[in-house]
Amino acid sequence: MILELFKYFARYPRKEGVLSMFANGSSTFAPYEGLMEYVHGLSGALVPEIESYVFGQSYEDVKKRIDSITGSFLFVDFGEITSSRDTRNSITDRQKIAITVAMKVSDIADTVEIAIVSDITLSMLSSVRRQLIRESRSRRELWMESISADHEIIPFVAPEFKSIGWTLLFSTSSADLFGVKPSFRE
Repeated sequence: MILELFKYFARYPRKEGVLSMFANGSSTFAPYEGLMEYVHGLSGALVPEIESYVFGQSYEDVKKRIDSITGSFLFVDFGEITSSRDTRNSITDRQKIAITVAMKVSDIADTVEIAIVSDITLSMLSSVRRQLIRESRSRRELWMESISADHEIIPFVAPEFKSIGWTLLFSTSSADLFGVKPSFRE
C-alpha cells in the first residue's frame, strides 16, 4: 500500500526529480528496481512546475532529501491507518495523508518574494488537488477507493527546510485494505 502511494504521487512532479530519490541506484530490497523502472516509464509530469519529489515519514530522511534539492517539490507524508467494522462485518480502513507543495527560498528573501512563492505553490497544490479529486471519482486505487469530502489547506513554513508552501490534509478510505475480513469468520 505504501508503495502504491509512492507510485501514485510520483506521477505529479518531473520525472528527473523523482529519479533523484534513487540515490543508491540499486538495492537488496526487491521492489527497488521495479519502482525505479516504474518511474523511468512515466510519461510527462501531471504538474510539471513541481521539480522534485520527497516521500517519507522520518524527519531526518525528509530533511536530508530537501537539503539535497533546489526549487519546488511535492512532499508526501502518510499517517496513521484506522480500521472500523460495522454490524455486517464490513471493514473500512482510513488513512490520513498530507501532501505539501513547497519551494526552497533564500535566507535573504524579502516578504514580497515570500508572498510570490506562497502564491505559486498554492496554485501548484490546487492543480494536484483537482487531479486527485478527479481521479478519486473515476478510478479505483487500492489505497484510495475514496477521499474525504473535507480537506484542509494550511500554510507550510519550514525554516529548517528553507521552504515555504502549502499542505493539503485529507484522508482516504478503502474496504478491508489488509484483507482481514476472513479472519472474523475463522
